[in-house]
Amino acid sequence: MLRKLVLLLSAPCAFAAIDNDWPNVKKDCAKMFHPTAGDPAWKQIMACGADFFTARPVHLTVESIVPGGGFGIGPTFHADFNNDKWQQQLVATGVGTFQQFWTTGAAFRSTHDRFGRNNSARDRFAWDLYANARDLPRMPYYGIGPNTSTANLVDFSERDVVAGADVFNPFSAWLAAGGLIEGIFPQIGQASGSAVPSIGTAFIESTTPGLVSQPAMVHYGFYLEPRRTRHKFQFDYKIGYHFYQDSGAGHYSFGRFKVDGTHTFHPIPGKSDSFLTIHNRLTISHTGDGNAVPFYLQETLGGSDINGQPTLRGFADYRFRAPDLMLIQVQYDHRIWGPLGLLGFYDTGMVAVRASDLSFADLRHSFGFGMSVWAGDRAVFRVYVGLGSGEGSHTYVGIPAF
Repeated sequence: MLRKLVLLLSAPCAFAAIDNDWPNVKKDCAKMFHPTAGDPAWKQIMACGADFFTARPVHLTVESIVPGGGFGIGPTFHADFNNDKWQQQLVATGVGTFQQFWTTGAAFRSTHDRFGRNNSARDRFAWDLYANARDLPRMPYYGIGPNTSTANLVDFSERDVVAGADVFNPFSAWLAAGGLIEGIFPQIGQASGSAVPSIGTAFIESTTPGLVSQPAMVHYGFYLEPRRTRHKFQFDYKIGYHFYQDSGAGHYSFGRFKVDGTHTFHPIPGKSDSFLTIHNRLTISHTGDGNAVPFYLQETLGGSDINGQPTLRGFADYRFRAPDLMLIQVQYDHRIWGPLGLLGFYDTGMVAVRASDLSFADLRHSFGFGMSVWAGDRAVFRVYVGLGSGEGSHTYVGIPAF
């Protein structure tokens, strides 16, 4: 009891000791006008500019909210405060784009050095509390199923709030597990200010479940993570089951089994900035009699999905949508000079209304190439063009998801 009281009383002191980098920002930016001997002016300008996006406790953030929503800018608050072996941080941010998309949220994360046996130094037990809200005024929709037409393109608006908690525990260097519980509060509406028709002009509830009503959902999830991350041939899998419970009439309750895995190979010994990645995803959803998966919670293929994960990169974002999905991707990255690199990729996959319809005979295909910017041993920025869809090319510019 005494220990708890001491920790409680010391909490304000932890917050009072929040790191403040802005005095150093002022010094770095002053050097632009009075550079030190031997340092070119452009280095001082780069250092000053980088400080504005990394300084604590407040800095600027530039990010894409969702594919197609443009890049936004906004403030981020970041505070670290530790207690013995616990490392903790609070991050809050808000970003808006010129396309009128916005997102805001806060997350508290607490990690411990290790629970479990034979863990590596980087394996840390973690738990998170988070809440996020976003407004997406124009989201593309082509219908449900693997054979929708581009002629059916409409837009809808989506606003949602998600709040919850998750936990992650590494049992060993090769196995971890986690779980989450969160509330989802969606709101779907007609799009305004769009160059294409709004969703209500072409689709109804029977063809687009969730169009008329969007009850609050409770999402429970559990997963295992087998992995091998300290070898020339690495892999990292997340195998889990998720249940979405409709808090209203129950019509939109459904379950989802999901496998998401990545294999990484380094073909050139000792060269970590040249690697081949094989990524695969499988999603199988199931509902009770008379139930349906809301269209805004269904999986998508084409460009990148709503979480920014690349899918069939030769197609437009969100091009195909359905409850079930199968995806295989192969990509090769190679740094050629300084921070610059090249990449090439091949994607294949499909969506299906029923899991039994998933078939290797009916896969869609795309391929492409591009350039990347490296920092250390990873690509931090990519520009590429996706081809092979038969529906034109698709260009991506941004921070890579893998």
